[in-house]
Amino acid sequence: MISIVTPTYNSGKTIIRNARSIIGQRYQEFEHIIVDNISTDDTIEKVKTVYKENGLIDKLKIICEKDEGISDAFDKGILASKGKIIAVLNSDDEYFDNTVFEKVMSSFEDEEVLIVHGDIIFVDETHGTNRRGPKLCPASGAILFNHAAMFIRRKIYDDIGLYNKKFHVAMDTEFFYRVKKNYGDVEKISRYISDIPVSVMNAGGTSWYQELKGIEEMKNALKLHGYWNFNAKWIYLVRIIRTKIKKPLTSLNLNFVIKAWRRLKWR
Repeated sequence: MISIVTPTYNSGKTIIRNARSIIGQRYQEFEHIIVDNISTDDTIEKVKTVYKENGLIDKLKIICEKDEGISDAFDKGILASKGKIIAVLNSDDEYFDNTVFEKVMSSFEDEEVLIVHGDIIFVDETHGTNRRGPKLCPASGAILFNHAAMFIRRKIYDDIGLYNKKFHVAMDTEFFYRVKKNYGDVEKISRYISDIPVSVMNAGGTSWYQELKGIEEMKNALKLHGYWNFNAKWIYLVRIIRTKIKKPLTSLNLNFVIKAWRRLKWR
């Protein structure tokens, strides 16, 4: 069974799209765990309604309580899950089509595979929408896989623990570095789905609004796990500069510069 963990807070505008991308999967052995940070809108009512309308309310589990941040919400959902395969899908994201779970579970038929991952469609109408694959770079450069398109065998959480609550934006990066330290070459324990994107990620989430904070947390994760070297320092500097010039370029209506850079980076 696949357990999908979705942290929510006032996610009424996006949660139906998120839930339908899960409900509509051809592979139906799943549970959807909503970890809600006491929303004040109609998030919970909407997700309950869409599951009831599809006769799948028994696949929905809701945890509604105050949390200490997104990492804490991830951890609560994982601890409450029953599946051998676990994924995190944020409330404003969705799976690409109804074959994703089938492809994921087919890859996990190999018991040596601990991670299945793929591309994302990153939707950003302002700065350019593109398809993003794994980052083929050293660990000092970035997390190699797209977290929104990762499915993880429970064994990994059993071996290295859950997400670090000290990280509020780059918790996936810190987690990935622990995976790498524990297992070595992560490509040997993973399987890449190449024929379709796995998920659709929309700009405007926490990591998008807190990009500079995320970069600082990534630096902290690199230092924590021994990957803070010359290459990491150089990439960190480039990220800081690139992020800081994005806002003035946007204000000057020069978004084409950012779009061109993204086309080059993700070609």
